[in-house]
Amino acid sequence: MVRCEIEIDDDTNRLLTELASEYEGDLSLALADLVHAREGLEEYAERSEAAHEDTLFALRDRSEVDFREGRTVSWEDVKSRNGL
Repeated sequence: MVRCEIEIDDDTNRLLTELASEYEGDLSLALADLVHAREGLEEYAERSEAAHEDTLFALRDRSEVDFREGRTVSWEDVKSRNGL
């Protein structure tokens, strides 16, 4: 077991306290679970990207062609056209 001291803002403290309440107030357990869940999400994203690699590359390539051939609209134009 390792002891670590950190400084957090009030909002983060409130969120951590709420999270810990789901672990009978055990902040250490809540934090450990949160960190491991994040690791699992990163692994899931990597697996998902690998599984859909061909589609993602095709989308990227098509977007690059559209950009080169002037078939794109800037975000500012989109906002202006829609009164945003």
